[in-house]
Amino acid sequence: MNAFTLRRRTRTLVAAVAAVAALSLTACEDDELAEIGGGGQTEAPAEQDGGSDGGDDGATDDSGQPDEEGGENIVEGGGQGEDGEAGDEVAIIPCADQNTQVTVSPVERPINHLLLTVTNTGDEVCDAYSYPLIGFDNSQGPLPVVDDSVPQSVVSLQPGDSAYAGVITSAADSAEGYTSTSMVLTFMDVNGNMVGEYVDLALPGGEVFVGDAAAVTYWQTDMDSALMW
Repeated sequence: MNAFTLRRRTRTLVAAVAAVAALSLTACEDDELAEIGGGGQTEAPAEQDGGSDGGDDGATDDSGQPDEEGGENIVEGGGQGEDGEAGDEVAIIPCADQNTQVTVSPVERPINHLLLTVTNTGDEVCDAYSYPLIGFDNSQGPLPVVDDSVPQSVVSLQPGDSAYAGVITSAADSAEGYTSTSMVLTFMDVNGNMVGEYVDLALPGGEVFVGDAAAVTYWQTDMDSALMW
């Protein structure tokens, strides 16, 4: 056998081996593709949500909770504070004898007027509701209020702040009345009821003439508003 014949047979053998190898590789690739494509799966897959009904079942909202169409675990968020706890109502504290100091002062103008000053001496905000209930030693009841003096809103006092009320002791053109040597004040709450204890107030000069036109204003935020009536 010459060299030419040996080389031809070698090439033929190599080609045959290559063809067999190619067929084997193709078969392996087909098997792998079949496994990847699920061809080897013997059980039917579990039924999935969201079939022909458009996939609404199990839908969630932005918070991760199922929405109303899902029908479960709807969390109501109303009434919660920033920390997630239920919000507490803010306590409203009326100004009263235990958290204030009250003084009564004479004024030059207008005549026959006194100025009441209430100062918040507590550690929390208090509201001066309505008007002070004022009684003199010979009066049959508290002074009537000047209706036109009602403020636009409740006067709230931070600790250290003051509110004011004007007391009209008598009319300038009337001599009817009596001389009083004592004066008491009582606060009111949000419902118009008396709150706290009576506050005894010293009258300027020890006495004051109280006429039939005597009246008191609502609590005001400034002295000018309290003395304009």
